[in-house]
Amino acid sequence: MRIVLPTIGSRGDVQPFIALAQGLIRTGHSVRLASHPVMRGLVESHGVPFAPIGPDIDLGQEAAAIRRRSRNVAVGLVRAMRFSFDILERSHEDILAHCRQADLVVVPAQSAAGKNEAERLALPYASVNLVPWGIPWDDPGRPWYKRLLYGALDGLIALITTRPLNRLRRRQGLPPVGPEGFGSARLDLVPVSPAVYPPNPHWAPYHHLVGYWFAAAPAGWLPPGDLLAFLEGGEPPLLVSLGAMSLGREESLASATLFVEAIRQVGVRAIIQGWEEGLAQLPLPPEIYAAGPLPHSWLLPHCAGLVHHGGFGTTSAGLRAGIPALVIPHLVDQFYWGQRVHELGAGPPPLRRSRLDVQNLAAALEALAGDAALRDAASTLGAQIRAEQGLQNAVRLIAETFGA
Repeated sequence: MRIVLPTIGSRGDVQPFIALAQGLIRTGHSVRLASHPVMRGLVESHGVPFAPIGPDIDLGQEAAAIRRRSRNVAVGLVRAMRFSFDILERSHEDILAHCRQADLVVVPAQSAAGKNEAERLALPYASVNLVPWGIPWDDPGRPWYKRLLYGALDGLIALITTRPLNRLRRRQGLPPVGPEGFGSARLDLVPVSPAVYPPNPHWAPYHHLVGYWFAAAPAGWLPPGDLLAFLEGGEPPLLVSLGAMSLGREESLASATLFVEAIRQVGVRAIIQGWEEGLAQLPLPPEIYAAGPLPHSWLLPHCAGLVHHGGFGTTSAGLRAGIPALVIPHLVDQFYWGQRVHELGAGPPPLRRSRLDVQNLAAALEALAGDAALRDAASTLGAQIRAEQGLQNAVRLIAETFGA
């Protein structure tokens, strides 16, 4: 079957679709992953055919820059969302052209890329949902005031997200979305471990929690020699990998200085990804290695702990590796994942970005590096996740639902 996977967003938004594409290709399907041109190298390095859509931008970095320029978090989120819908509309003709050559479309439920195009062409489509706690549900047994509250929250979310999508659909000659929202009413795949987020019995039957997906490492990739020497030169390090939070030039030096000082105070070894400009201005001790992009599937098993922003992909990779994690969230879903990691016993309490200072960061790093209970809980959870068959479950459900 010819399957197209259109997705817009950051590197973290694209990576789950790389894993799904690999799984579908292994079972004999013809698959193309369609995304921003800047993602071509990432996608093709994993052996997945690529198709460009929309402007040649890194939407994750652009949205992060918009949020940084905004006067507060709420304004920044709204502006970033408007920008994302603009990119979605500007990608429409490219997505439509790729869908014309497909038998099935798999769309991201967080951006709806490909949903409108599949419906215009009367093509079947599935969806991938990275935010299980955002899936609407109703329990008649809930008290009336809770039902009223959740109904009001759903209405607010619809005002911010669904109305802009419906305006776009109207311009494309489509009716408003149904209760399925941005996703599919036939098959909505939720690539999260049931050990991390138990399935909700009140979900509509087309939502399926299948387990995490992990892509095979890029073909022919080899770690840098100096990184291997660093790893062999002492105790396993902590990894600091904060995603788009670490990409802002304006804050690069200040953020790098804060983390380097906290790491020095605790006396641990560390690898830092990001803040290249800031780190280049600092005299780094031999206990700190400044790194660029590296496959987490290879790197994390060599580390003692992880400091990250709570993005979906980094959260799942850290949990799979079985190492404790400190989450420093700064966007909506990241706060949930940070709290969930802590509730599972796999990390200390999350630290808000706005409250970071050397003292509280150093205390959290000390717990991350030295708390045996955190290590044990993370190790147990990691073993459970590594035993799951999330990707195989997803491929099987696509075959069963669409006759592939």
